[in-house]
Amino acid sequence: MAWFIGQSLPVILAAFSLGLLVGWLVWGNRKPSPVVSQGDSVIVVERETVVAPRESAPVAGEAIAGEAIAREKEARRLPDGAVPLAPEPTIVNGAPMTDPDDIVDDDDLERIEGIGPKMAAALRAAGITSFQRLAATDDGARRAAIEAAGLSFAPSLVTWGRQAQLLADGDETAFAELTERLVAGRDTGRA
Repeated sequence: MAWFIGQSLPVILAAFSLGLLVGWLVWGNRKPSPVVSQGDSVIVVERETVVAPRESAPVAGEAIAGEAIAREKEARRLPDGAVPLAPEPTIVNGAPMTDPDDIVDDDDLERIEGIGPKMAAALRAAGITSFQRLAATDDGARRAAIEAAGLSFAPSLVTWGRQAQLLADGDETAFAELTERLVAGRDTGRA
C-alpha cells in the first residue's frame, strides 16, 4: 500500500499542477467584461460566448430580433426640427454595392449554417439584413457586427459569405451541397 501511494502521489500532483497551468492559460487570456459608466454609477456588462446551434428555437430569435429592431428604431428617431441626411453609398472592395432597391431585405439569415437567433439579431442590428448584403460584407465587418453585440464565438464566420452568395443567387442545390460538407460550420471538403 505504501509503495502504491509513493508511486501514484507524484503522478496525481503532476496532473493537478498541469490542470492548474492549463486553466490559468485558458482563463487568464480572457478579455475583461466591458464597463459602461452612467454618471456616478458603473454597470458591468457580461460578455456572452455563443456556440451557434444547428437548430434554433424560433421564439427566442423573434424576441431578440424584436429587441434589436426596437433599439434601431429608437436610434433612428430624430430630434424636433432635424433633417435626415441622405444615406451614403456603401463601397465594398473598391466597387459600389448594388442599388439598395435591388436588395431584398429581411432574408432568413438563420438558414446559413452557424447563424442562430443571436447572431442573426447582431447582423440585423449592424444593417446586414439580406443574403446579398451578407455576401457583400467582408469577414472583418461581420466579426465587428457580432462583437458589437457582445458575441465573441463564430467559428463558421468564414463560410457565411459563400453560403449567403449561393442563397442570394437562388442556387439551392449548390447551397445544400455546401452545407452537407460543413461540420460545425466549417468546410471539411467531405462529399
